[in-house]
Amino acid sequence: MVADHNHVAVSIPPKLAVADVIARLKGSSSHLVRNQSDGKPAFQWQAEYGVLTLTERALPRVVLYINNQAEHHGNGSTIAGLERFE
Repeated sequence: MVADHNHVAVSIPPKLAVADVIARLKGSSSHLVRNQSDGKPAFQWQAEYGVLTLTERALPRVVLYINNQAEHHGNGSTIAGLERFE
């Protein structure tokens, strides 16, 4: 986890709309954070999000990247295709 964003790997069945799954993820996590905040600064999702499709073969590499997200951001070893750059 990095201070300003997180990556999440999920498997979404084709019968579900990505936007609906993201809305539920944002809503559930916001509720959880608000209920555990103990007066910490307010939590807020950004309005936009990014979605990538992956092959099953690529999934272990992406999960490893997510698990080491703070390290990648700390030492500058981020993968451009998995990050948002403006």
